[in-house]
Amino acid sequence: MARRVSRPAALRVTWLVAPWGVSANAATLSAWAAGMAAAAAFAWGTPGGWLLGAALLQLWYLLDHVDGQLARLRGTASLDGVQLDYLMHHTINLLVPLGVGAGLFVRSLQPAWFLAGLVWALGSLLITLHHDARYKAFAKRLKRLRGRLEVEGGGGARPGCQPPLPRRPGRLLVYLARKACEIHVVMNLLTVLAVGQWFFGDAMLGPRIYLAAMALLSASTGRLVDWPVALQSRGRARIRRLVPRPARP
Repeated sequence: MARRVSRPAALRVTWLVAPWGVSANAATLSAWAAGMAAAAAFAWGTPGGWLLGAALLQLWYLLDHVDGQLARLRGTASLDGVQLDYLMHHTINLLVPLGVGAGLFVRSLQPAWFLAGLVWALGSLLITLHHDARYKAFAKRLKRLRGRLEVEGGGGARPGCQPPLPRRPGRLLVYLARKACEIHVVMNLLTVLAVGQWFFGDAMLGPRIYLAAMALLSASTGRLVDWPVALQSRGRARIRRLVPRPARP
């Protein structure tokens, strides 16, 4: 999705908006607004609201690729921009499931659907925050080391190759569950459900089944992300202690 669709399309958008002086942070904030508007549209609970929410979510994903391209084009990439992008992702991962659950609650007046949306939202947020907490703990541990540190690998901020599918059934199941919770997969499935409602009537059966499945899946995956350690991307930076700090005279 990113490599074959969103990045080529975002490149054309970048060529269009770059002469206007649009900054990378402005593109991130625009994507943030589109994602929050998508969650609000899903919360309407109508077929039209779902269709609008799906379109806004596709726009969010497109703009999410534009900000990085603008930063690389102008040489303004920074850790502050990366932090803003991560905060935006955490917000969207939380709000979109809440919007879906709220929309089904509005249509059926059954609180169980809002509760399912809340469970899905917290599970999705836990999956992403799990890695952020691990990196923070790792950085804190690095501060306790004495000596010189050298970073190997990294790939120059370029996306690495997709790791091969795991062969063991258990790890394959965890891998597929983790993939199903990724926002671009959720985005495309919500788009399919929105189009189906628009053309085949306001049945709401498909969204209800999907919401119930994602509530269970995200809640369980939030606890299983520690399993597939071997599935982490290849070429990640390896930091090791090389030369001890010389003793002071």
